[in-house]
Amino acid sequence: MLTQPPIEGNLDCRARPFHSELCFDTATFKLRPELANSFHLLRRYRMEHLLSPRDFFYPRVAMDFYQSMTTNQVRDPTLIHFTIDGRHGILGARHIAEALHIPYEPSHFKDYRVRTSPSQLEMVHILSRGASTNPHLLRRELPSSMFLIDALLRHNIYPLQHWTQRRGVLLEALFRISEGYFFGPHHLIMAALLYFEEKVHKKKLQRADAIPLLFPRLLCQILEHLGYPSYPQLERKRICREVFTLNKWTNMTASRAEQPELPQLAEIPAARRASPDHIPEGIPIASPTISRAPPITPASSEPSTSVEPRMVIPISEYRDLCRTLQTLTASQSSLA
Repeated sequence: MLTQPPIEGNLDCRARPFHSELCFDTATFKLRPELANSFHLLRRYRMEHLLSPRDFFYPRVAMDFYQSMTTNQVRDPTLIHFTIDGRHGILGARHIAEALHIPYEPSHFKDYRVRTSPSQLEMVHILSRGASTNPHLLRRELPSSMFLIDALLRHNIYPLQHWTQRRGVLLEALFRISEGYFFGPHHLIMAALLYFEEKVHKKKLQRADAIPLLFPRLLCQILEHLGYPSYPQLERKRICREVFTLNKWTNMTASRAEQPELPQLAEIPAARRASPDHIPEGIPIASPTISRAPPITPASSEPSTSVEPRMVIPISEYRDLCRTLQTLTASQSSLA
């Protein structure tokens, strides 16, 4: 079985690491009384099983998908066309729902509130219980019952936003779940793939260079349901057995609560925004923890004006660190 040659515009996929999904220790999480409402909502919206993705994926199949995915010259722009093992395939929200055994639409509309179209400001105001007037929602402003759901959506389904700020489709998903409107995770998964196709393949944005190949475990489960690969029993697997424990959850929520709000894009100088070295908000890169010996400086008779020694890291080395850290996000406590 040969790897599918990439189509024009998708050549950079081989340089991207695979995104690391979280596998929650659901048996332990369910024992926590403060998470009871969270699990009630997860069951209501058929997402509980998404907390524990299967522990492997097919790297060749996932790579073939991202190298061949396209929406160019496609009649329905909400569908993605791809080629694996020489066979053409089509992926849409309905296929994802079928693969994950999620209702594409509610069987009883009376079980959910009548759909409305609130503005982003209104959704922020409602979710924060009137405490915020910002155009985005901070994670700490969410109702407590939504913390676990936010972690699931942010890490496993739509890992394309700021660590603490919620806006756009992710904000809308949290709003619908919290306020009792119908929501299907298959639409959010499809939105993430279409975002990847637009920003990475079509527009080739420099600020999208740090986006990894999204949710390979979830993607391969969907593709296998569609018949890819042709012979799964012969396909090489990559095993992922690290479990996101309750202790890691406690540490993550504590660090998020203490994390100061970062500046908005509008507050960042235009020259820095335009720089290819600037890492945009929304890209899940862990902060490096590097232990190095301080530089040796010659003795000086003049008093130092610096509080602590500084060290200059070449930009090429910084970029290499970022790429390396992306491949290790599963072991980083800030993500795991």
